[in-house]
Amino acid sequence: MREFSEVKFFSLQKLSGKYGVTVGVTLLLFACSIVEGILVEQLAPPVNMASFILYEIIAFLVNILMGILVSGRTYLYMNIIYDRPAAFADLRQGFVQHPEKAVILQIPFALAASLMTIPLEVFQLFYWDTRDLQVMQNCLSFFVIGLVVYLAVQLLFAQVFFLLHDFPERRPLELFQASVRMMRGHKMTYALLFLSFLPLFLLSALLFFVPVLFVISQLYVVQAGFYRALTKKHEDHARGPAGAWSGEMR
Repeated sequence: MREFSEVKFFSLQKLSGKYGVTVGVTLLLFACSIVEGILVEQLAPPVNMASFILYEIIAFLVNILMGILVSGRTYLYMNIIYDRPAAFADLRQGFVQHPEKAVILQIPFALAASLMTIPLEVFQLFYWDTRDLQVMQNCLSFFVIGLVVYLAVQLLFAQVFFLLHDFPERRPLELFQASVRMMRGHKMTYALLFLSFLPLFLLSALLFFVPVLFVISQLYVVQAGFYRALTKKHEDHARGPAGAWSGEMR
């Protein structure tokens, strides 16, 4: 497989001249997230433990529905990386291309995000004033466990939404399994790709987050470029004597 720097360079070239649509999509999804948070908090304000549990359940359900928009965004970046026409309307593909599967594919990501954030939210809402060190340590420990789970999910299932658009006939379980196979031996490269954007995010923070919309566009297009590199690698392998990948996916 190409070195991650080559994948990144190739992907960013594809993004040239398309920042308008990608920034617009990022702004829309960001607005949806804000509206989602406000609505969930209005429906179930977390003032006590019972309402907090209800709040988390509603937030989780809304999060998995966001899988439809994630699917549409993935389709947009696939169009960019494969030199197909890319437009704001590509987001609609999430509602067209098996939205029920997109919702299912989003479940492990939503679960992992909840596992990571709930311990900190519990501490902030119910134990912040106590300054209890033991409680703080317990919450931090659960946060670290949740963070590990979150990173594992991101690495193992990184390709599921791309695979959904290339193999819409496959069941969600098959897409999860295919992503795990694709990422085998490439998780470190994928992690390095994302870490390479950390300086740009830090610079964006210093510049009042103005450039962050462009950095996010670059991050997503590189993710699509990574998927393209993986599929090309396995297509080349399928032409060999074994043809293992071709048999698994087709």
